[in-house]
Amino acid sequence: MYIQLSDAQEMVLRYLRHLLPLLSPTFMPPPSGKVISKVITNFDLFLPFRQHAPSLANARRKIYADINRFPGEDGAGFFNVLAFRGVFFGSPFAISNRYRWFSSIDEWNDFRMEEKEEAKKRGDEEKYYVKRNCYGQTQKERSTELLLKYWDQRLLWSQKFNKSTPPSITEVYRWLTSNEIIDDVATTLFRNIGSLTALLICGDLIEAGILLMPTAQEWGGLIDSLAMGAKSAMSLLGLIRQNASKSNVSDAFASLDSVLRQELTEEEKSLMGYNVVMLEHALCKIKRLTSRGIAKATILDEI
Repeated sequence: MYIQLSDAQEMVLRYLRHLLPLLSPTFMPPPSGKVISKVITNFDLFLPFRQHAPSLANARRKIYADINRFPGEDGAGFFNVLAFRGVFFGSPFAISNRYRWFSSIDEWNDFRMEEKEEAKKRGDEEKYYVKRNCYGQTQKERSTELLLKYWDQRLLWSQKFNKSTPPSITEVYRWLTSNEIIDDVATTLFRNIGSLTALLICGDLIEAGILLMPTAQEWGGLIDSLAMGAKSAMSLLGLIRQNASKSNVSDAFASLDSVLRQELTEEEKSLMGYNVVMLEHALCKIKRLTSRGIAKATILDEI
């Protein structure tokens, strides 16, 4: 049965189609157009098609290519996941052809020594591996010093989720954002893995086939819990009211997903890597564009 699109839903459809040509190797940006001009300045930060952004595309080739390595008997798979999102994402190293899987902390230390000359080209060795504002706001804790702690925590996934069936997305998200008690003080279990990074890790694990693809309702519930970019974009576009309940958010997200699946061709969905994880990511990028100087009216005019 055909579902009529609302104005807000049609805007999201037009936005995705407007940026889809960016995935073509022969794409030539138009001489004018603030939206595309902004997106091409930083694909990791602005591209709605998450699988095609440089850092994640590298991670999918290097650390998610073989899901049997996750979490691994020695936990190296889980370590690489934490290292990617908690330290490396968005850095010159993460988007380079030198990005790689590390089987141990010693292997990382050896690699760092070997890469000193390459890192020096950046002026500051730490800046080669770490981009503190990779998700927009500066993360003061983001540092290669976290890698040793992540290595020490590499077995926690197996200890928590040692079952024949994969855990639910909600279970993983809540665990990644949980606290531990140290000297009677509650502190984040995984340093520099906040609510946004936890959702990104869940998305990576889903698209890699390690976790099951959630329903639009389930992913919409997490969008409400996170209460950040995607939810703000839904409010900005008029998909939800400002004081929308969790069920309102889930229903609106599921409705948007349903009409996009109806309107997009199979070729378009395949090319952009469409799924509910990508859709949440795309909504975040709309909000990010508006927070970086591209007004909603400008987006509407150009798409």
